[in-house]
Amino acid sequence: MLAVMIAPAMGIDPTAPAFLIKLILVTAVASFGVAGVGGGATFAALTVLSAMGMPVGLAGVLIAIEPLIDMARTALNVSGSMVAGLVSSKLMDDLDTNLYNRIQDAEPQG
Repeated sequence: MLAVMIAPAMGIDPTAPAFLIKLILVTAVASFGVAGVGGGATFAALTVLSAMGMPVGLAGVLIAIEPLIDMARTALNVSGSMVAGLVSSKLMDDLDTNLYNRIQDAEPQG
């Protein structure tokens, strides 16, 4: 996303197929080692920008708002995983709807 936003400032058409293909390949390779690393998107952005020949210093813009983006990305991933599990169990007729819809009484622990 950052590379696409920076490209017009460098005189590059971000919709050009050659640019997009190169960006996808570089991003895929750069993303292999950053899964599970806190703030990994910042490291991936640094790698992608340098590989694409773009100014790496502009990644500082991303660093300022990365925690907010990361929280939203994590919430989306967790929500998607829950929905995927629910849909797959429903499709395989393995979902116990009575258990799924059951409301438990809140009992004090201790």
